[in-house]
Amino acid sequence: MALKSLVLALVLSTPVAAAPRGQNLFIAGDGFTLDQAMADAEAQRTPLDSPRYRILATGEQVRRLMGVGAAPDGYDVLARARRSGGTIFVCGKDLKALGLRPEDMIPGVVAVRGYLPYDASKIEDWERKLPRAPDAKSIAVCSAD
Repeated sequence: MALKSLVLALVLSTPVAAAPRGQNLFIAGDGFTLDQAMADAEAQRTPLDSPRYRILATGEQVRRLMGVGAAPDGYDVLARARRSGGTIFVCGKDLKALGLRPEDMIPGVVAVRGYLPYDASKIEDWERKLPRAPDAKSIAVCSAD
């Protein structure tokens, strides 16, 4: 009887434990472009998914979303995402690494942060004021190294 209960408990808990963190999150960076993230968002979402989704731009992909000097298609990518229910986020740590600030981004791109480091001297005031990333996966990606 105890074995049956254990098996039943494992079977019932598996779907919950296997549920993806950051559902409807598509990450651009590390050799994966904004265009690829958009294509994945369009191809992988189903009618059962939320109509809202998120794209997290990291690393050099952040430069494509700069307000001044943005890649010509930066505005197009943002408009395409918005039309289809997407929001584009960038990590504060990537902005900092590129010498940028949230106000340098195209209006509508949302700068977010991960966990704050223990050493407060490693973070600037503008980074502290950023909203926390919207899900566990984004928080992990946007946390300082």
